[in-house]
Amino acid sequence: MNKIKGLFMALTSALFISGILVTNTLAQGPHEGVACLGCHSVHFAVDDKAFAVKNTTMINPINGESLEGLVAAKCLGCHETQELGGAGIRPIHLHTTHPIGIIPNPRVADVPDNLLNEGKLDCVSCHEPHPSNPNFMYLRVDTGSYGENLQKFCVTCHSAKADMKLIGVESVDSLELFSAMDQQAGAKNFRRDEVVTHNISTKYIKPLGAIPANDILPNYLKKPAWVNEPEINPLTQ
Repeated sequence: MNKIKGLFMALTSALFISGILVTNTLAQGPHEGVACLGCHSVHFAVDDKAFAVKNTTMINPINGESLEGLVAAKCLGCHETQELGGAGIRPIHLHTTHPIGIIPNPRVADVPDNLLNEGKLDCVSCHEPHPSNPNFMYLRVDTGSYGENLQKFCVTCHSAKADMKLIGVESVDSLELFSAMDQQAGAKNFRRDEVVTHNISTKYIKPLGAIPANDILPNYLKKPAWVNEPEINPLTQ
């Protein structure tokens, strides 16, 4: 009986340790489940970088402008309510969210140019959403398995407000930020002033009709209505 109990305890411990290792190895979010085709479309893209989702409804409440040109337009294609142009997947609301789409005030935040999208804050200034990112909530900075050291992330831009000793950071220059946007360098941590958050690509994607409602089905299961009968002649655009 004792042998069986001992074997059970050993097996339970092994499974527990394995679970911890897996949790700390994989990204802390559901993007692995939707995989590449949850965000990108190989043949029926609706926006640049072969994106399969795009929010064309939401207006940025901080400046009254559209999200055009921001990666946020793609992110909010899923992470906003359906009424506001998203797919209703873990929706956030720009009215209650850290500002994006603005030029940061240097008295409020010290943001390196390489973390900005054409000089403006964007979702990817803080998040690296690809599944290769092992960090909590796809943050660029490792804040622990459950975000217990979130100050370490905030100090990236707000160092004057953080207790550097408490969070174990010598200086902002010593911070490491994760990126998967340099294929040659690979997915890894980079110095704060060297991390690549997005790559400029040729803008050529033009949907051949109305953009379909956003969802997270693989794009080969949700072909737009204009696939067989395009509403727009691309040769005249």
